[in-house]
Amino acid sequence: MTTRDKKWIELIKTGGNAGEKAFHELSVFYGPRLYAQIIKITNDTTLTKDILQEVFIKTWLHLPKFEERSTLYSWLYRITHNETIGILRKERKRTHLSINNEIVEILPGHSTLEGHSAEEILSVLYAAIQVLPQKQAEVFELKYFQQQTFKEIEALTGTSQGALKASYHIAKKKITAFINLKLNH
Repeated sequence: MTTRDKKWIELIKTGGNAGEKAFHELSVFYGPRLYAQIIKITNDTTLTKDILQEVFIKTWLHLPKFEERSTLYSWLYRITHNETIGILRKERKRTHLSINNEIVEILPGHSTLEGHSAEEILSVLYAAIQVLPQKQAEVFELKYFQQQTFKEIEALTGTSQGALKASYHIAKKKITAFINLKLNH
């Protein structure tokens, strides 16, 4: 845990104006990372803002009981993950798609990507992530976009590295197939 995080936790636990100021600093510091985590799952800015607000309410309420067995970010990540999934389950917003087409590896210069703009490819990539099962989407997002190691992802999610590697491998195959299907229409 960083010295900054320990200071924020200490100030928040003691309360008062200093605690409120520390919580504001914590929110400003971690808010963008948590927002990015939520938006990748929901793909809905309004819902993401609502979820982030709920995350910070829960953080404020439960931080005095935080036992510091994990890093502050790991703890915030779990709250964010649980809140996002809980709200999505309630609203039944996620859809799933099984992709069974031939899988091709997409590499720079691959013929599937030629003739398409970076924006178009990124748009299709995000669409592919949206149809993945939640766990695969989460692992892919952490590994690919946030460049976390499997050990770091294990600490954040509580899932074994072997299971994470399998989820990531399957997610890559599905995303590759989805992109190939969409860009070769």
